[in-house]
Amino acid sequence: MTTDQLLIGFFVSLGLVVVFLVGAIVLAKQHKIKGHLAGIGAMLVALVATLVFAETLGRRYTFDPTSYRVHMPIAFLAAGTLFAPLITGYRHWKGKGSVGAHKKAFGVWFTLVVLALGTGGWMLSAATRKTSEAETPTQGE
Repeated sequence: MTTDQLLIGFFVSLGLVVVFLVGAIVLAKQHKIKGHLAGIGAMLVALVATLVFAETLGRRYTFDPTSYRVHMPIAFLAAGTLFAPLITGYRHWKGKGSVGAHKKAFGVWFTLVVLALGTGGWMLSAATRKTSEAETPTQGE
């Protein structure tokens, strides 16, 4: 894949994460739990795809050291704290946890995701694309 195709894949999968997450939130507020769970499942699949695209793209860019050092810990924290709303949501679903704990866990995770998105945008905007032989036009093109 070219770097441009990877960028398109990254932004499409990121957009799907947002769409599925918003859908899951709306369904939760409507107390449509099966739909909420399906939305979360779809969001997780899209999130994994987004992370794979991001990691692959990362090999094709040289990043500003400051933006990289700021973004990466926040991104890892966001990824790690994803388990908190999943666990608290599961516990609430099984009647062993409160919806309040689930909402707080989601709030922490969502805040970190927004920070990761912001710092990731900063990191990408300050990046320099590496040139590769596969993307260098040959004579006559």
